[in-house]
Amino acid sequence: MKYNSVFIYYISGTGNAKATAGWIAEEVSKEGLPVIVQKIDRLGNLNFPGKSNNNLIGFVYPTHGFNAAPIMLRFIAHFPAGLCRNIFLMNTRAGMKLSRVFLPGLSGLALVLPAFILFTKGYRCTGMGWVDLPSNWISLHPGLKENVIKSIYNRCENIVKVSAKRILSGKKVLRGLTTLPVDLLISPLAVGYYFCGRYFLAKTFFTNSRCNNCGLCLRECPTASIRITDGLPFWK
Repeated sequence: MKYNSVFIYYISGTGNAKATAGWIAEEVSKEGLPVIVQKIDRLGNLNFPGKSNNNLIGFVYPTHGFNAAPIMLRFIAHFPAGLCRNIFLMNTRAGMKLSRVFLPGLSGLALVLPAFILFTKGYRCTGMGWVDLPSNWISLHPGLKENVIKSIYNRCENIVKVSAKRILSGKKVLRGLTTLPVDLLISPLAVGYYFCGRYFLAKTFFTNSRCNNCGLCLRECPTASIRITDGLPFWK
């Protein structure tokens, strides 16, 4: 194997990126390598590895408005330089299924921008891929059926583990570049969403009369994006 240790940083809102990080960690453990998986929610209590080119660092995160999740972008922007040589990126996208056909999501800048930021810090992207896990845009479409979700998860688990094994052996996995023309085409949407759209979208979430003020959403929001205003949850 090419590496001595693997460090994975992830953020997950609905569980897709968490599952992806877990699949990668499973494959690392099968190869007998130590692996540390850290959730970067709220950007607290994080540990960074010492400098060593024998380490591999990975970033796993959801696509948010055709871009990496804002909290992951902030994390990568402030990530220490020179901790290792090779890194990998994996973003989860809004996958669907029509009959027996698996439909892909869109990445936009979700891979390109983080790869560029990390490149300026001296890192080489040896793995860059997307995972089309179940779409959670339930404001745009009905929730997916359980059997559909299971079939999508089973397919993606195999894809992720095969990719992880290749990366661990020192090979490059750059399947994320196969959609680069389309990703660049929709990049203006990603920029517009980051600076404007995501704030507008947040205002479409609100509480109704069924809210019992339990505070669960406030405690569990991975990015601390909810506060209590006038006794009710308010999405920032």
